[in-house]
Amino acid sequence: MEALAWIEQTRLSLFVREDFYAYFVLLIGHAWGMALLVGGGLAVAARVLGVASGTRLDRWAGVFTVMKVGAVLAAVSGLGLLAGYPAKALTNPIFAVKFACLIGAVWLGLRAFRLAAAGASVPGRAKVLAAAAIALWIGGVAGGKLLLYTNSVLLTSDLAA
Repeated sequence: MEALAWIEQTRLSLFVREDFYAYFVLLIGHAWGMALLVGGGLAVAARVLGVASGTRLDRWAGVFTVMKVGAVLAAVSGLGLLAGYPAKALTNPIFAVKFACLIGAVWLGLRAFRLAAAGASVPGRAKVLAAAAIALWIGGVAGGKLLLYTNSVLLTSDLAA
């Protein structure tokens, strides 16, 4: 907990908590980043499942660039949010669930896309992976939303009380 208390006293953490706009700008940036990342992941998974099957899969590879931009934006803004309230996130098990879902969704989505793009037809295994990726994307977004409402600790000073 000493590390969390130290982070809470850094200039960045104080700025995020005390500036009128900082937290909200980071939150908006995080929402945009997640929209690009998750939206791209859902679109690719839907394509593997047969949506827009008239388009060739290789044309969908550009969506991964959009997802990378979203991931960078979400990571940078997320680190800022984490710096502002490290105890709030790191003492909440839903934070770990969110990350596990998002990492799993990226991994399964990439595997599904590669399997589907390797042949003339989309194998059943790729469709199963794509469906699982969609479930994990939904779980990751739900976890992120739940983080706003499920914390029992806001700052490390709450732990001492």
